[in-house]
Parts: sequence; C-alpha cells; structure tokens
Amino acid sequence: MCRSYRQHLTCGALAACLWFMASPDAKAGIVIQANYQDAVGEGFNDQSAYNGSTLGEARKNAFEFALNIWGNALAPSYAGEKITIDAQFNSLGGTSVSPILAQSGASDFISVNSSNPLVYSEALANHLQGVDINPTTSEGFATFNSDIGVSVDTSKSWYYGTDDLAAANEYDFVTAALHEIGHVLGFEGLINSDGSYYDPTPGDASDQDLFNQYDYYVVRSSDQAILRNLSQADREQAIAGDNISWAGAQAMAANGGAPLKLHAPSTWKDGSSYSHLDEATFQFELMSPDYNDGTQQALSALTIGMMVDMGWTSAVPEPGAFAVFSILAISTGLIRRRRKTHAV
Repeated sequence: MCRSYRQHLTCGALAACLWFMASPDAKAGIVIQANYQDAVGEGFNDQSAYNGSTLGEARKNAFEFALNIWGNALAPSYAGEKITIDAQFNSLGGTSVSPILAQSGASDFISVNSSNPLVYSEALANHLQGVDINPTTSEGFATFNSDIGVSVDTSKSWYYGTDDLAAANEYDFVTAALHEIGHVLGFEGLINSDGSYYDPTPGDASDQDLFNQYDYYVVRSSDQAILRNLSQADREQAIAGDNISWAGAQAMAANGGAPLKLHAPSTWKDGSSYSHLDEATFQFELMSPDYNDGTQQALSALTIGMMVDMGWTSAVPEPGAFAVFSILAISTGLIRRRRKTHAV
C-alpha cells in the first residue's frame, strides 16, 4: 500500500515548539544504520558526479544525517542496541498533483506476551525486551521515489543538503527521511478501514485481532473513549468522522495537556488515514500526512512525546546538543510491507 503525498505551500503565522536536532556535540544514543540495497549505478549507489562527489554519496550523507538525528534523540535500553533500515530508491510513480515521495514501515510486528493482543514494531520490541529478537534481519525499510523531478513533478527535485536550505522547487530529503524513519520506529497503527484491527490468520474465527503500540493510545475525540475498547462499527465511524485523537501522557504534556488530533478524513486514505497527526491542526509537524515547504531538519517535542508514550526512551539532552526553533515542517509517510507477528 503506497500513499500519495500532496505538496502544501505553507503560509501565515509560524508555530513555535521545541525541536530536537543533532549537533556536532550530540552523543549518539541508539545506533540507527542503513542497509543500502541499490545496485551500483542507481539510487544510493548512483555514481553520477554531484557537487564534487557522487549523487549516491550525497543521498547517503543526507539519509545518515537523518538517522543520526533520531539516534541522538533516543536512549538505548541495552548495550549495543542497533536499528537497521533497508534503504533504496525505486520508481514509485505518482502525479504532479499527488507525487509519491517515499514509502516505509516496520519489517515486522512482534508479540512479547502471548496472552495479550498488543504487538510492537520490531525495533520497539527489541528495545522493550532488551535484546535483538531477530538479529539477522532489518527492523524496517524506507524506499524513496526516483521518479521525482524525472517523470513525476518535474518542476521540483530532491534536495540532499543537510543545511536546511531547500528551495521552493525542491523536496527536502532529510526531512522526508526523518518522517519515514518515524514510521519504521512504530508511528503507524494496525487498524483497517472497516474499524477492525490486524488479523494475522484471516478466516480463523478463533484468533484475536491484534493492535499495536500506536493503536494503544488512540481515543475517540468526542468523549475520550479508548478506541480499541469500542465496537468495530463505532471505531469505523470514528476513524472516518474526523473524531480520533492521541491521548498518551507525554505527548499531551508537550501539547499543553490536550490530546493530539489525528488524521481522519471522511474518505479513508490507505496508508495516510489514522497513522498521522491531523494536517489542519498540525500542518507544521513532521508526522502530519502532507509535505509542506519549509522545515527544520529536526524532531519536535510532540513527536518525541508520542514515541516515549509508545515505549521509546528519550535521550537526555546535553547542554548545546539541542535547540529551540520555529516550525515550518514537511511530512511524508509510510507503507506496511507485511504484517506478521512472532511470539518471544
């Protein structure tokens, strides 16, 4: 399931918020690394000359800059904690109106308690269990669209700088990568458009639908009822009725004590609905569904708060390691490659 992304030119007043950004003095918390899967001559291994180096190296530098921002923001729970993301460029298509920028997600969802229907993205399951459960596999994937500026939305191109200076006719790759990494780490729900959750064995009436660490904190906005405790029909109505919010304590604290409205358009948008912050309310936030020109290559307190709610450990900032910025944000999105669970 890929999603389309709409470009939004932002205007009006700027919102102010705490953003986490890597600095030369910041110490890495969790090692997040890329497993580049492109063949020589394409994508992250493109040998074309580019700014004194190669296009592939520019792409790698930008992606690893984004990986380090996330790594510096999260503290490890065990020695040697590492997250590997399969990364590549592929033709993903799209149109100039709805260009597909990227697709990403967790490699797997893992059960850590066989009596509980709660599952975790693989990276988070490792973090909570204190061990790499599947040490020979990557924890997620991120695929970026090689068609951008070539056959899709030829008026714009990718910008691979790490200086936050993308022009109006460029998509900032670092910020797009930050968004995609967020989905790999678990910023996506397992609900379906009909209000059901993930069924690992369709057709088996004896099994139990599974929800994940993201689903755990979603409530119905109108009465703060926990969504997973409602009937399937009521959930279906809420997720297509602009009536869902995030009610995790850490994110709410970063939002002035209020729940965070989630993206719930009347027409279900596969891969976009539910698994993002509401665009109208949080258009300058990294994890809203649409791309917005102008951004800080950083993570906001809202984003970190949601990740801590889900179970991640936030790294304690050292003096000078993080800074406060005004927000002009962009966002892209996720794709679920497969949904399967392993018990540990």
